[in-house]
Amino acid sequence: MPNKEQPTVIRIAVGSANPCKIEAVRSAFESTFQRRREGEEGNSVHIVITSHSVPSGVSDQPHGDEETRKGARNRAKAAWDDAVKDAEEEGDAEKKPDFAVGLEGGVEELRSKGERDDEDGNSLWCMAWMAIIGSGNKKCTMAMSVDSTYVPKEEGNNNGGITTACAGGKFVWGYGRTGSFLLPPEITKLVHGGMELGDADDAVFRRVNSKHGGGTVGVLTDGMIDRSGYYDHALKLALVPWIRPELYIYNK
Repeated sequence: MPNKEQPTVIRIAVGSANPCKIEAVRSAFESTFQRRREGEEGNSVHIVITSHSVPSGVSDQPHGDEETRKGARNRAKAAWDDAVKDAEEEGDAEKKPDFAVGLEGGVEELRSKGERDDEDGNSLWCMAWMAIIGSGNKKCTMAMSVDSTYVPKEEGNNNGGITTACAGGKFVWGYGRTGSFLLPPEITKLVHGGMELGDADDAVFRRVNSKHGGGTVGVLTDGMIDRSGYYDHALKLALVPWIRPELYIYNK
């Protein structure tokens, strides 16, 4: 009988302690890296996640794509740095991250030129940005498409920290954005008044800490899309550079 190979461990630092975000990251990475196409062979993958409560570097309630994307990027980089520091303090280079992920929810004002708000002044939409740091090495590109022409550049096993973990000594970044949905007028008024979306959600729907549960999207869709599911497709889109690395990653 052939020897059963040990699963490849992929370590992911998530810039949040929110269980919904952590579960979304786990689900997206598992479905991306554990998928198998017909006739394809390869090592199984074991996803190991560490959570890091790190600052976003933006306002508590980001407005617009630019600020929200920046918050996601800041969280990803801070989570990476924190995970590397933890591994160095433990003296275990194998625990340095292969990826780091930042997720940031935001709101945006959307109306066409000349279009007025409805009678309740409603024009506020909800969305979120994902940012992922990784590398171009063999492990991080295990999920690449079967017809990819990419050849990974081996740079060790992260023993050198941030630099050697990345192709050509540079980070590889991936980004994704969720779909948007219009917020109810009551929530819009509270957010316009300076309240964070999660708190406005709790106030309107008489809930507690909803952002650690199904979120606004969960109650508005009657549970058809919960918060983790809402992030899922955006995280998979953010992983595109590692699925099609020949189009995004340059080992020079």
